[in-house]
Amino acid sequence: MNHLFYLLSDPMLIIEIKKSRLYIRDVNQAFTVFSGFKKSDLLNLDPSMAISTADTGNSFYDVIHSLSEDEWSTPSIECNLVTKASEPAPIRLSSRKLQSDGLTFYVLICKDLRETKWIDDYIVQNKIMVSAIVDEKYNIKTLKHYYAPVQQPASSYIETTIYELILEHDRSKAKRVFEYAKNNRTAEQIDFQLKLGDRSYSCNALIQPFYNGNRSFKNFVVILMNMQLNTQEEDSSYKLRMLMLSKNVSVTSLAQSTLISLTTISKIRNGKIKKPQRLTAELIAGELGVRPETIWSNYKR
Repeated sequence: MNHLFYLLSDPMLIIEIKKSRLYIRDVNQAFTVFSGFKKSDLLNLDPSMAISTADTGNSFYDVIHSLSEDEWSTPSIECNLVTKASEPAPIRLSSRKLQSDGLTFYVLICKDLRETKWIDDYIVQNKIMVSAIVDEKYNIKTLKHYYAPVQQPASSYIETTIYELILEHDRSKAKRVFEYAKNNRTAEQIDFQLKLGDRSYSCNALIQPFYNGNRSFKNFVVILMNMQLNTQEEDSSYKLRMLMLSKNVSVTSLAQSTLISLTTISKIRNGKIKKPQRLTAELIAGELGVRPETIWSNYKR
């Protein structure tokens, strides 16, 4: 049990009943990070000072006792965890009762609800198309469709980095905005091109950072407010223009380096040539440091 207790990523604490009083006997690292309090500050503390059940209308002891009665299921209740750096954080609390050497212990597991609650509150006031929770490594942890024209199941994107979905020419811009939001603790908006399955979309997104009680970064919530399906032709010419802009490559220099005529490059860039010849596509893509299918999704080797 101790091994599992320290390994789990959810915030957890062990409470002991002694002479009709409750004491915190141990906490895992996830709990200290979430709460912002040192382990030494938490030990021997009355646990009702760390977890508030006031909104439930029941005392802390009654809540813990009720949650621990059923040995075959794991009931839970929403309450608040008191953090050092901010206002109480909403959690889903579950409990398991253990007995050893005549002593009674409760193992409490706290599921952080701040991101999901924030999304729920945002939806009340705004129409959104997709919401996602993205961790510090930019991996997608949860994703939900609302009114989005997305064909793939949300589960297919879990543990994918969000940068894999953003088209290459927009990734640097997106990274700067994510980092700015994280470092400045502010919500930021951004427009970018997103690739889902075999379709690309022009998106307007809101990025909201979240932090632990010790002020370390935790997650991003990403809200897609608008998603417009791009046609294949518009997408290709736009991607080419954005790639040339990001790499500071002019039409003239691209023509010179690839030995493709200036007129042909201009027509491809402006979408007048919608499907260039294979060699032309390979030369242009190679000069820009990408694969041809990055620009032309209908390209076939």
